[in-house]
Amino acid sequence: MSSTRTACSIRCNLCGAGEVAELGHKDRDGQPLRTVICQECGLVWTDPRPSEKEIKKFYAEEYRVRYKGTWQPKLKHVYRGGLVARARYVTLRRFLKSEDVILDVGSGGGELVYLLRGLGYDARGIEPNEGYARYAKDELQLPITIGFLKELSLSQQSYDVITLYHVLEHLEDPFGSIAGLRPLLKPGGHLILEVPNVEDTGGEPTHRFHFAHLYNFNPATLAALARKAGYAVLDTNISRDGGNVAVFLQKAGEPSSFDGRIAGNRDRIVEILSHHTGLRHYLSAFPYGRAFQRAARVFDEWRVTKGFRSRVAILDAMVARVKQEASAMAT
Repeated sequence: MSSTRTACSIRCNLCGAGEVAELGHKDRDGQPLRTVICQECGLVWTDPRPSEKEIKKFYAEEYRVRYKGTWQPKLKHVYRGGLVARARYVTLRRFLKSEDVILDVGSGGGELVYLLRGLGYDARGIEPNEGYARYAKDELQLPITIGFLKELSLSQQSYDVITLYHVLEHLEDPFGSIAGLRPLLKPGGHLILEVPNVEDTGGEPTHRFHFAHLYNFNPATLAALARKAGYAVLDTNISRDGGNVAVFLQKAGEPSSFDGRIAGNRDRIVEILSHHTGLRHYLSAFPYGRAFQRAARVFDEWRVTKGFRSRVAILDAMVARVKQEASAMAT
């Protein structure tokens, strides 16, 4: 892992600096992919990146097929997505009021939107992938807009809560995207961001970077990006396995004058990644624990989904489960 200063073709999206160090030259499939880290703030990104046309085609047509092996979700994907939606709702509900209007950007198969609407919220979604978005619109009958966020015209001050779960790392302009969402929020509205954590040491080191992720964040860069875009950071949460980081934000009065530079953050990330070698990884318990968890998940998905005949039925059962849990908490 190089610490030598070098130039880049894309200036830092957080602090605007132009000097970087190289972190890698291949993606998780062994294909060429140059990944760099900003010397001033520690933001990590792909440089150079695919063209805008290539990126748009990939997410609209190829993304789900490449990562899920299917144009539209199978029963196991819907069940898995329902469990994820339930977990997200648990962390999200403290910010929700019964009359809130919620926008889920990158809504995928619509599981979170379906759950929220089943609980009585006015939830809507945006999804660029045609296969998953069509399924959510046609089969689940959800108010999903098919398209890319930057190409849509949305009404200002229309939403109480906007969520981006594992979306920001895919965007060509993360700062511009969340700054552009700020006018869409009502005064005091909330923005929730969750992304993979570049400091994660639970996975295979050579699998850290890949084509689909244009940017990589740690807790410091994610929070700094939000502050600079005009949000107050209410809370930061790192998942139990260290793989994801989320920030819970509130629309602030004015955008910050913060320049985005984070002293020591670049060195912190480089040190963490440098110590996460293949040898250390396979001598730790992480890969074997994850393999066991993956096998248990596959068995659970098979066991549960064989009792359902439709994708809608799986999500209806999830809504009923969450309602039951809420009722039990209230008594």
